[in-house]
Amino acid sequence: MNRPLLRQMARRSAGLLAAGLMLTLGACSALQPAEPEQFSSNPPLVAGWQEHTSPLYNLGPGPTAGTTVWMVSALLPRGNYQVISRQGDRARLLDGHRFEVDGSVNKEIRLILPFASGSLEAVEERYVVAQAKAPAKSMP
Repeated sequence: MNRPLLRQMARRSAGLLAAGLMLTLGACSALQPAEPEQFSSNPPLVAGWQEHTSPLYNLGPGPTAGTTVWMVSALLPRGNYQVISRQGDRARLLDGHRFEVDGSVNKEIRLILPFASGSLEAVEERYVVAQAKAPAKSMP
């Protein structure tokens, strides 16, 4: 092949690469953060809950597909805890995901949760506002 043809092919390849990169960056910038409406600015938590949380540690994929293993800090005091997903001062309570720390010295607490989330934390149940469930409708 001759040199002018190679230069022309190189310019076209570089142009296509640049155009593809610009399209990719444009598409990524148009994306919004995942699930912003699920995080409430006023979660069912008592004021000051932010100072009483402890992070959970992601240990990687769980034993089955679609699960993630999280480890609870060994420094938590005794008590009952619930799991929250947190973004700054906003949080979402993960219904049904709770655990108890009973003070056993050699006990590791690992949670297998059905999703992989970025920032999961434990908050004591005393900071969770009890929500009254709607009464079940009776059939006539």
